[in-house]
Amino acid sequence: MAETDKGKSNKNRKINRLTLSEIEAQLEAIKKSEGNWRSKHAHQLLARKAVLSR
Repeated sequence: MAETDKGKSNKNRKINRLTLSEIEAQLEAIKKSEGNWRSKHAHQLLARKAVLSR
């Protein structure tokens, strides 16, 4: 049961708690599924990536 809780918590992590590599992975998944970054979630990820890249 602890494994399922751990997997669930990783899936639902807040954007400000994600690492740069996790953000890039999510952006690639969005790009692959939607074909663009027009969604609100994608814009928030891009903004956070810019902050972490500074």
